[in-house]
Amino acid sequence: MSLLITGARGGIGAGLLRRLHASGYEVRAASRAPERLDLPAGVPAVALDLADPKTFAPALTGVTDVFLYAEPAGIEALLSTAVAAGVQRVVLLSSDSAVLPDAERNALARHHLRVERALRAAPLTATVLRPGGFATMALHWAEAIRAGRPVEQSCPDARLDVIHPEDIADVAELALTSDRLDGETVTLGGPEVLSFRDQARILGELLGRPVELREPTRQQAVEQLSAHVPAALAASILDYWAALPTEHHEAARSTERLTGRPGRPFRRWAADNLDLFR
Repeated sequence: MSLLITGARGGIGAGLLRRLHASGYEVRAASRAPERLDLPAGVPAVALDLADPKTFAPALTGVTDVFLYAEPAGIEALLSTAVAAGVQRVVLLSSDSAVLPDAERNALARHHLRVERALRAAPLTATVLRPGGFATMALHWAEAIRAGRPVEQSCPDARLDVIHPEDIADVAELALTSDRLDGETVTLGGPEVLSFRDQARILGELLGRPVELREPTRQQAVEQLSAHVPAALAASILDYWAALPTEHHEAARSTERLTGRPGRPFRRWAADNLDLFR
């Protein structure tokens, strides 16, 4: 078994790669900028741009299993190359936006659905992971919090089962190293339901000072998010947040049902990353 981890510079990909390597699996790290990867000793790095077919064959040669970030631009060519290279299984990091009622009209959902559909049509064993809101979204607040400014946040009362990236990595590891999730599409969430205000309150408690949220106009919010994602996706993220409930609902998607281990709460992620907000 030889495992290729795409997005190896990302929080989920990097964490997954480290734990698989520590468990003795043959792991290969893929990135558009492999020279910038910080890898454990003995883990090779390969150049892979998911939108550039010229990079596909060198990265996939000799690989049996792939952890894949969703990029629709070259997905059909990527999967054809994977099949030709002998890849047997792909675990896709998708998004729960794919189940939105207007998914075909939502750029964020459509981005992930195109990859999901291509993967399902390929002669490969596929597992699709659909997490919701990541705890790491709070990193967008870090600059304002460090400066003591109010945090600009749309839909501050929207409630979501915020998921720790290590919980996603737990399920990805299970999918890559066993057959328990083969063929499955799995929605994932954290162990508690929190609004953005709740997350700001938790950060404030850990920092010893209040974190104030201020709701921007939609145009301001699109401009702010566009610093991190393409503008079309920024608008879709706002639509996704607007569709979230503002009343309590149960955290029914916790990864504990799959791994048998309690999910990591937002407070744990915030405490582990508190220096980024100081």
